[in-house]
Amino acid sequence: MIGLKNKNKPLLFLFFIKFFIIFISLLLPVRSFAMDLTLRGNSLFAGFAGKNNFFMFSLRNLELSVLGSSGFFFAKAQIDITPQNLYFFTDAITTKSPVVGDFLGKASGIEELFRVKELFLSTRGLDFFRFTIGRFYGAIGDANSRQFFDRFFVERPFTIRNFFGQDGFLDEGVEFSIFPPLPWTLEIVGQIFDGSERSWESKGSFDFVSLISIKNVFGKEDVSGGFSLFWAIGKNNSSDRLKGNVIISDNLTEFFGGDAFFSFRPYFYMNVGYILRRMQLPSFLVVDGGIFSEFQVAPVNIFYASIRPEVFGIPRNEFFEVGGSRTLPAIFEISIAGTLLPSRDVKLRLQWTGNFSEEFAGQSVFYFQAMFEIR
Repeated sequence: MIGLKNKNKPLLFLFFIKFFIIFISLLLPVRSFAMDLTLRGNSLFAGFAGKNNFFMFSLRNLELSVLGSSGFFFAKAQIDITPQNLYFFTDAITTKSPVVGDFLGKASGIEELFRVKELFLSTRGLDFFRFTIGRFYGAIGDANSRQFFDRFFVERPFTIRNFFGQDGFLDEGVEFSIFPPLPWTLEIVGQIFDGSERSWESKGSFDFVSLISIKNVFGKEDVSGGFSLFWAIGKNNSSDRLKGNVIISDNLTEFFGGDAFFSFRPYFYMNVGYILRRMQLPSFLVVDGGIFSEFQVAPVNIFYASIRPEVFGIPRNEFFEVGGSRTLPAIFEISIAGTLLPSRDVKLRLQWTGNFSEEFAGQSVFYFQAMFEIR
């Protein structure tokens, strides 16, 4: 998966197996032990219209999730395949493209067939405190942590894909969460990550990424709303550079942002999110951000329609060390999808995504997505 190029994949896979065995051995003696196995699949046909036109079939996911709990502890282990793409009428896409280059155009070899996604152990027995260790999602909003079977669209918003890759902000680390006793749900989260994933890819062994997040949720299950704010900082891959005879280690990447949502189940859902990045490089500073919103309407139980407009480039500037700056063109993306639910465990989706900017000709992708879930 994105970012694992900096990790030893065989060792990571062995870690997955050892983690699962140790977890089972610890919990089997516990009478209240419970386990849940889930297999999810995700495949899609896609047609791309742009500089290179093509059709393709992609086996995106064949994901096995194992959830276990003993009352006080909760654990999740999730292994998936690396997306396998079969192209028609063209070779694999190699040209730079915001839509194709990181998603449809990613090719994988047999040696990268499997990937470890979430893998963590967490406490659940304390009312006001939770500790988590392992591999999990960064607390930068629901659009980042929501996985393919629960999303309203084929892919995550463009802003998240551009900053963190298709799999979002996902890394190894520890998390501390506090839940103050209030009339509404307030979660205060502190996370420390390894920092070797995109978009930091730090080189040092102890160049960690730190994140602080506050999330509020109001209302009940049927009608609810809420908002969250976050700040993340860590050294990027241009740190520890040599400037003259002095080594400088001050090149940081910071993210600021948040999201808000409103839900009137099962008929209506909307959210809006914004992420701003401040990335220091050896000779210039990059400041860019994107705003996105999602709307879902479900007139009947077996169908819902979704639309997601977003703008990346609020702002999109580069400030040079020698003086001066430049503003890059904004990127506009809109996705429209219709999802059919023949049963609770099957979803069929048609989607169109358009991506437009002054930098390149407009690009359109048409998807037919089929998903299943077996519990």
